[in-house]
Amino acid sequence: MAVTTMNNPSSLRVKLDAGRDDSTGNTKVKSKTYSNIKPEATSQAIYDVATALEGLQEFPVLEVVKIDNTTLA
Repeated sequence: MAVTTMNNPSSLRVKLDAGRDDSTGNTKVKSKTYSNIKPEATSQAIYDVATALEGLQEFPVLEVVKIDNTTLA
């Protein structure tokens, strides 16, 4: 039986550098997730949005992640 795929809305996760943990010295990472991104949105368009949001964040951006959501039937 062939597998059918259905693309669902994606998400954008922006990981932020919240400084160093005093006890361990490790980087504290906070993240913000923006949901319901159209599955047909290009990676460049999503990255451009993340770049625009960067100026509104309290902490510097460490990483931009696109999370695709696909249903298999």
